[in-house]
Amino acid sequence: MKFSKTLIRIALPLMLAALATPSLAANRTGVGLGVAHDLGLGVTAQLRGTSIFFNSDAIAVDMRLQNFTNNLGTVHAYIDAGGFYRDGDGNGDYYQTGVRLPVGLSFGIAPSLEAYIQAVPHYGFSDVDYYEGFDVDGALGIRLRF
Repeated sequence: MKFSKTLIRIALPLMLAALATPSLAANRTGVGLGVAHDLGLGVTAQLRGTSIFFNSDAIAVDMRLQNFTNNLGTVHAYIDAGGFYRDGDGNGDYYQTGVRLPVGLSFGIAPSLEAYIQAVPHYGFSDVDYYEGFDVDGALGIRLRF
């Protein structure tokens, strides 16, 4: 979809430029950037409690509702709520928008590296009846924390 490609061409360089600033990296403000397989393979970013995923055909934004941590602080369980848009087949023949409620675990692999896995129940609205309704997807990703 033309909008998604334009979004990636503009948003990705701006996000990388913002993350490259020395003051942001030195303060460790809770910013993460990485790759994930959520609505396809794409880029993921996280700033405090807001997670963003995008690729050429989809975008998802989730806000943290609840966070649970073990005593060592290396494993976090969480519940997010958000929304998504995806161009279902990449040709603009149908689209899907909806709400989602990701539930997941994130693991500290190294001091600045985390991996996450989540189940993503969602309800999608579409212009094609077949793609409308409740479904559960999954996501897997890795982020470098700043």
